[in-house]
Amino acid sequence: MTRLTKESKALLIVSMLLTAGMVIVGTFINVFLLRATDGNVSLIIIQNMIVFITLWIAFVGGSKLLAKISITTLLRLGLLSMALYFTLILLLQNHLATFLVPLAIFNGLGSGLYWFATNLLIAKVIEETEQGRYFGYQQTSGSILGVITPAVSGFVITRFTDLTGYYILFGIALIFFTLAILMSKSISGFTSTRKIQIYDVLKLKGNRHWNAGKTFRFVISLKEAINGQVFMLFAFLIFQNEGVIGNIVSAAALITIFSSLWFARTYSRKNQQPFYLSTATIMMLMYLLLALFPYVPVLIAAWIVFGIIQSWAATILPSVIFQLASRAKGGYEQNDYLVALEFPTTLGRIVGLAVALLLIHFIDSNMNVYRLLFVIIATCWILEYIIIEKQVKWFRDELPIEKVSNTC
Repeated sequence: MTRLTKESKALLIVSMLLTAGMVIVGTFINVFLLRATDGNVSLIIIQNMIVFITLWIAFVGGSKLLAKISITTLLRLGLLSMALYFTLILLLQNHLATFLVPLAIFNGLGSGLYWFATNLLIAKVIEETEQGRYFGYQQTSGSILGVITPAVSGFVITRFTDLTGYYILFGIALIFFTLAILMSKSISGFTSTRKIQIYDVLKLKGNRHWNAGKTFRFVISLKEAINGQVFMLFAFLIFQNEGVIGNIVSAAALITIFSSLWFARTYSRKNQQPFYLSTATIMMLMYLLLALFPYVPVLIAAWIVFGIIQSWAATILPSVIFQLASRAKGGYEQNDYLVALEFPTTLGRIVGLAVALLLIHFIDSNMNVYRLLFVIIATCWILEYIIIEKQVKWFRDELPIEKVSNTC
């Protein structure tokens, strides 16, 4: 098995630096927004909906800009826009609630350009046989960064009065974004005059890999949008202390380091199906337990379990997406499918947040809302497995791309 190339390592470092910045601010961002808006959960959800819509526009727009602007320039513009989002939060402070929705545009624009560029760079500079290894090390590095930062973040937040601790963390995150921008200069750029066939791919019928890919991404995105929106708010409702939450998140990340290191060496296309079946089943059961018993011991147990196995899913999911895109064919290229997938991705995110918004509107108790949303998340976990099994049988009937023949 070959080592990651120099450019692959540079791309990995950029990802690590972005992860570091996002872990510092991202662990408690929804709690911060809850405090800054005097508990207006609906406003936070609407802001995130704007983020996802803008992300989709930027992602699709990146395919148009690539004819004139280098892919690495788009990557840097994405990082710069995300940095600007947190800079404006620092500048606005007490006036944040008034400008929360417009600010979402900078966050969405940055995320869209960053992920558009990153997906195309992964497809270009990393061999398919090495993508599993790349995603595995990406998860490991993210876990290492996640060990210290949540605990430190929680300590800083509780050490200072009002929202001062949050503003300090945003400033530190900006340093990591800046370093990521500088590191991206080590990656070779490229432009493409070829028009990415987004709309033709969206109209494509009868292609089982594309059908699996778009349904898979819809369900994943719906699940992740809901979880990203409510899980930390749920934890804050239980603990009422960012310092305690930070310590637990750091402990879970420590577990993830060893789990993801082992998984990066163990994972292969041959064993991805049983690994994901185990992961999806356990995650489903944990979310159902949280829905039934929303208490401290269950939440701590869930965090431990997440620390052990969530990195497995985070490695397998993107790998499966790239496998589906590379096998879909039908007269189109892998990049066509990767960009077109942003449509079901955005739809899933919007539907997930819309469901959360409706439940908050009609149910008085936030705790009961969270419990219902956890049931939806649990269902999505096992549904993801079923989609790939039904559509492509987890690629069992296909020769792995890295093998030429299995006979002598």
